[in-house]
Amino acid sequence: MGMLVTRPIIGKMTDKIGARFVVLPSIIITIMGTLPFAFFDSDTAYWIIWLTLFLRGIGVGGITVPIMSDSYVGLKNTQVPAASVATRIIQNIGAASGSAILATVVSNSLNMKEGTIANLTIAYHMGFITSLIFMLISIIPTFFLTNKLRKMNNADTDGGKISTES
Repeated sequence: MGMLVTRPIIGKMTDKIGARFVVLPSIIITIMGTLPFAFFDSDTAYWIIWLTLFLRGIGVGGITVPIMSDSYVGLKNTQVPAASVATRIIQNIGAASGSAILATVVSNSLNMKEGTIANLTIAYHMGFITSLIFMLISIIPTFFLTNKLRKMNNADTDGGKISTES
């Protein structure tokens, strides 16, 4: 639901200010929506989980679209089909790898332990902590995405000339 709420405005924001300033806050929102899962237990109220998932969905909704649209910036029309295939392959490999890594972390946390609620909770906490680490690392490539605010500021200070920097 959170992704559905953000999707209509994300494209417009990306076009206006660039992917960098849409993705960076979205990663932070995603981290805020993931962090509580590292502490939830079997007594956590469902409404808290739902609210947290909604917040996380808002963050995730602001990541995918800007990154995908930014991957086409500066391409010639003849390059778009190849880029489309490449980005789809990268998405599939990334999703499969991420799922496999998280499943391995959870599985290894349960290794040689009884499948009690307490042990399952600890295992899933480890999975969410791993997910948080990946989200923190993902901040680094965000700084290489487009920044249209710089272009707008340069246009204001350069007598209307638009910079080609990103």
